[in-house]
Amino acid sequence: MKYILFLIFVIALIVRFAYFPQNVYFAYDQARDSFFALDILKGDIRIIGPPSAASPILFPGPLSLYLYSFIYLVFGPNPEILSAFFRVYNAFGVFLVFLIGSKLFDKRIGVLGSLLYAVSYEQSQYALFMSHQPLAVLPVLLFYLGLTLFLFEKKAKGIILTSLGLGLAIQFHFVYIFLIPVMLLILLIIRKEIHNLRVKDIFISLGVFLLTTSTYIISEFKFGFRMISYFFSSSKVTTVRLKEALFALERFMHDSLLANYSYTLFLIAILVIITVFFIVKTQYKRQILFLIFWFLGGVMPYLLSGTANYYYSAAATVSLFLFLAFLVSRKEHNLPLIGTILYFGVIVNNLTLIMKQNISGPNRDIVIQPGMLISQEKAALDYIYLSADGKPFAVRSLSVPLDIATTWSYLFEWYGKQKYGYLPIWSEKPAEGFPGNLPYFSERSRLPDTQFAIIEPTVGIPERYILEFINEENIFTEVEEEKSFGTITVQKRSRI
Repeated sequence: MKYILFLIFVIALIVRFAYFPQNVYFAYDQARDSFFALDILKGDIRIIGPPSAASPILFPGPLSLYLYSFIYLVFGPNPEILSAFFRVYNAFGVFLVFLIGSKLFDKRIGVLGSLLYAVSYEQSQYALFMSHQPLAVLPVLLFYLGLTLFLFEKKAKGIILTSLGLGLAIQFHFVYIFLIPVMLLILLIIRKEIHNLRVKDIFISLGVFLLTTSTYIISEFKFGFRMISYFFSSSKVTTVRLKEALFALERFMHDSLLANYSYTLFLIAILVIITVFFIVKTQYKRQILFLIFWFLGGVMPYLLSGTANYYYSAAATVSLFLFLAFLVSRKEHNLPLIGTILYFGVIVNNLTLIMKQNISGPNRDIVIQPGMLISQEKAALDYIYLSADGKPFAVRSLSVPLDIATTWSYLFEWYGKQKYGYLPIWSEKPAEGFPGNLPYFSERSRLPDTQFAIIEPTVGIPERYILEFINEENIFTEVEEEKSFGTITVQKRSRI
């Protein structure tokens, strides 16, 4: 069995490393977090993580930044190495899925479930996205493994693993606080198992949870309980977002079962019927209910937050994979044939999506600017330096966010200076309060004669800002040459 599992792990690595390093995504968030990680190595101790798009006062924990800093300390500040870590990290989920499936049902189902995880398009997308949110995948799996051990094998250590997984998941994204009601509902279903807990186990579990979330506790004291105030503010009215929750359900079906939104509602209906059958007619009621609550736990954030982001549901579809593996293993009512067809259909669906999308990096539901690939960014920098021919040059970018030099500052500092030995001048004063160390001149008259304008993918940039950028450059410089590198455009300009 261990050789089969190792083979599945290798398959997971192959899937996640397909198109590497050409599809390494590196945009503002990745550059910002990389600067934060390097600051940690210089002694900047952080108790909060990177900013959240949800609110200026909501922050994840800093654990992801400490992981980055360790990798950069050992291997140097190369984002491609960091991306490799994300891919290997995600692939290790194969072993946790196997353990959960084996404890819930048997080893055969564990193997079948882990193979689906290995070829999962959704999980491969998590592996391509260098950010704190995808790191929650393994803690979420650890959370459900702990519950499985506690409820189905009556092992008290399971609740300790659950606390560890819960705390680490929340460390990587505060949205995983929604795992708490999911845990309570699951425990409520099988109430008698709770009595097996000793006081010692409860205190250890509580201690593990408090330790893994301690940065939140410290930051709340330091910053006046701003997150607690935000969540319990009287002005915050919780609205049930059925439309967003349904979209999340349909996307689960699309990415995991059949990549055609015309049939997703039909698939949901079929799955509901099959699930009800197994709850009513078989001895697997507890296991199926466990998987249902796991799956719905991945929908809950969409129901309450109204967001469409992928990373609010890390590992939710693993419950679907395990249920499908369960169907394949059944021997009654011709289900093996149906299940086998579905099983291999799922594999084909996922591999097709991977071959179609992963060459371009994370999809548009995950990132704001698809196409910000480090392979194209390095090619753009090579062109800039070679065109400058060793002479000083100035550079400016039309970026997301606007007027922020963080992305290109990191690229020039890491790749440009390392390869060519010097840095450019940034041709305007960058927005204050954002990472980056490029020297700049705010007076255009002081800039070198050779200048470059970098235009990032303009998705999300209003047309008027694009025209304003080009018109302003045309006042001072004229285009000598324009080249495209994927979705990135570079204009070589000279002073008028």
